[in-house]
Amino acid sequence: MLLDLNDPKSIVAWWEVFPERHGPLLAHWAQRRPDVRGAIALASQMIRANPRTATLMREAELRRAASEVIQVPPSHDEQLAQEEGLETGHPYGGIHEVVGVWSEQDRHHHRDHDPDDDSPAARDEREVEEAMAC
Repeated sequence: MLLDLNDPKSIVAWWEVFPERHGPLLAHWAQRRPDVRGAIALASQMIRANPRTATLMREAELRRAASEVIQVPPSHDEQLAQEEGLETGHPYGGIHEVVGVWSEQDRHHHRDHDPDDDSPAARDEREVEEAMAC
């Protein structure tokens, strides 16, 4: 099919082939190319005036809108959590599992230490352990 951008009938026939793709392309050309803006405007009027093509236009707009759903990529933290198997659907996004792992490691670590050790490092560790227990 040959498209003559100076002939509104040619534009309408071309638009009918793939309305959801050709409609936005024609709108872009109408903005960028003043030499064909008038023919494209007449073609648009012809499309809206014909019940069959007006229905095609509405359907094409609905399909185009449905396909333009924005997909937001996961954040860096979400990607890391997925890679480490921490995504569980929990409202805190797996954070509770990380805290649980850390708490278990801390408990295991502190079991090996002397409870009577009064060094500054031991006191700090006991404070952290007490704070984690809360």
